[in-house]
Amino acid sequence: MRRRGSCLCGALRYEIEGDFDGVWMCHCSNCRKASGGIGNAILVVPRARFHWLSGEDHLITYALRPTYSITRCRTCGTPLPAEADEQTVYLTAGTLDEPLGAGIQGHLFYGSRSDWDRDAEGARYFVERSTGPECPLAADRQRQPADEPSPG
Repeated sequence: MRRRGSCLCGALRYEIEGDFDGVWMCHCSNCRKASGGIGNAILVVPRARFHWLSGEDHLITYALRPTYSITRCRTCGTPLPAEADEQTVYLTAGTLDEPLGAGIQGHLFYGSRSDWDRDAEGARYFVERSTGPECPLAADRQRQPADEPSPG
């Protein structure tokens, strides 16, 4: 199976081959800062199964720490891929244009997640915007209250 993905502006386009067991969610402080959210949702792709279709000239890489860099589209800023090495591309899962057919298979650096990385009591879920209809809270989306996370 082949799936395609792209950045927000469409300058970067890629294709991945094969099936995947799921997405890894990284909650480390670097991924939180780079994403501006709870962290990065990453699909681990063997390099041989990742192919650029267009836009490699739009890539800009920021070496943020000796052990952490992130590549982005120089036009829209989409992190794509999050990182890469000689054997693996760590693909930001939100850039997929097509369904993956798998969920989150694991959480990394969960012990250093943000203290707000949980649903507050009575949290509401909306189909789209908060002015629109609510959707029923699916059992697979319920999150149990977590222990106090450590700073990270």
